[in-house]
Amino acid sequence: MILFNTTFNIDSAIENEWLLWARDIYFTLALDSGYVHRHHLMKLRYETEGGGCTYSLQLFFENDSHMEKFLEEYEYKAIEDLLKRFGSNAVYFQTMLDVVF
Repeated sequence: MILFNTTFNIDSAIENEWLLWARDIYFTLALDSGYVHRHHLMKLRYETEGGGCTYSLQLFFENDSHMEKFLEEYEYKAIEDLLKRFGSNAVYFQTMLDVVF
């Protein structure tokens, strides 16, 4: 099992709009792809310096092939849409992790 994690820092002014995007665009796209086994959206409980809100958007894949196909066919389109809608008000970084147990 592989976890594809995207951590977002969202400007507080667009938080509600971003949450709608995450639910209605990103997760819908991810789940409709057929490649995602499980998903979660987590919010950092305590913010520190810098302001904004921090979220972890987590997608689980059963194997590398499913993750790679998802990235090629869906992820890049979703990120393009994110950048077009929110610009620098939503910054992110991504990590891929192997689930140990």
